[in-house]
Amino acid sequence: MISIRWRLTILLCVAMGALLVATGIGVFIGMRHLLRSQFDETLTAKATALITASEIDGGEFEIDLTVQDFAGFGTGGGDYFEVRRMNGDVFMRSPSLKSAGIEIGKSGKPPQDDEVKIREAKLGDDRPARFYIQRFYPKDDKKRRYQDLYLVVASPVRGLQLQLALLGTVLAVAGGLALFVMVPVIGVGLARGLKPLGKLAAEVRAIPPDGLHRRVGTDRIPEELVPVAVGLNDWLERLEASFERERRFSSNAAHELRTPLSELKAMAELGATWPDEANPERCAEMVTVANEMESLLDKLALLARADAGRQPVAKDPLNLGSAVASAIARVETKAAGRGLRIEKQVDGETVVTDPVLWGAILQNLLGNAVSHAPEGAVVRIEASPAILVVTNPAPDLDRADLPLLFERFWRKDESHSAYGHSGLGMSIVRACAGLLGAECRATLSDEKLFRAEVIFPVDREA
Repeated sequence: MISIRWRLTILLCVAMGALLVATGIGVFIGMRHLLRSQFDETLTAKATALITASEIDGGEFEIDLTVQDFAGFGTGGGDYFEVRRMNGDVFMRSPSLKSAGIEIGKSGKPPQDDEVKIREAKLGDDRPARFYIQRFYPKDDKKRRYQDLYLVVASPVRGLQLQLALLGTVLAVAGGLALFVMVPVIGVGLARGLKPLGKLAAEVRAIPPDGLHRRVGTDRIPEELVPVAVGLNDWLERLEASFERERRFSSNAAHELRTPLSELKAMAELGATWPDEANPERCAEMVTVANEMESLLDKLALLARADAGRQPVAKDPLNLGSAVASAIARVETKAAGRGLRIEKQVDGETVVTDPVLWGAILQNLLGNAVSHAPEGAVVRIEASPAILVVTNPAPDLDRADLPLLFERFWRKDESHSAYGHSGLGMSIVRACAGLLGAECRATLSDEKLFRAEVIFPVDREA
């Protein structure tokens, strides 16, 4: 696996290498254009000097030899010129061309107009050169004998080519050396730049499983790593809370199972010691305790299946009125014993849902309300395809308790003394609501009116 450091090193080297190549090519092209422009300007200046130095003397065309020698067209010079007539005949040649015996060749074709033409071609000996071609009219040609002349000036580009080759070589060598030096420099720079990331990783690795209360420091780290450290701290906080919930769950589950098991053991020991005490009433008590344990295990099994995503979800029509009436009938005796009045409001007839899960939600919400509402209070049920709401007075509940309501085995009363109140009701409500794709909320008004609502997706309507 390639580390981030090497990934960045390779990426930066490739990027810098591409930039160096692009820069070198740009410099080379720019310098080539500049050198060629200077070369052409010099060629034009020499041609202009020849045209200026041309004259008619005694009726004959001539060019001052001093100007020819000064411009480099003399014997042994490196530049060449020819004066030709429009029919292609050579009218005059430079001393340098005659001494070298080199033909300019056919590169200087007659111009079609008076404009200057500069082109690249070869001399008679195949040497590359730049050619200047221009038609001109000698001064004092009163008899108009030389009105069909044009000038061809040639300058070899061997020196220009050597300059460009040297420039290209220098750029290539300099770019290669720069790239060669760049790799270790970038590597060292990235190593120093990524050092805070390594320190952060070491600090996270140093947190032991039993030290989740520790947090990553955010004071002396680069600004770019602050969101990472904050995210890690949030994750550690959630992980610590999750572990704490698991510890409380294990402790509470053991306590909930230990109490009925102790009672069963005591009853069994009593029957074994005094057989006369093993009467139907004692057996009925043992059945009641066993039923409570079975109910608790069923709830835990439901939560486990919901957490694992193995709880089956059906899609069947459910009559809301019948479901609400059935749930009320199950708690009616207990509600009457506490003087509670249950009011209901049902909007709509049927909903397509899982009847078992929907009924478990209502039964647990209604059971909690009947168990915890003050005596003589009113418990209200609102049911529709889109929402299910159960409200009841809760004078002992605080807003700080609302986040804990859905925690497994949590109860406001820590005595754990009453049967049928394991503290799993709201956890089951949330689990079942999640399986149905619903959202579960709990609120407490200023008048201490507790409201538990389950909001279903709108497409659940029959």
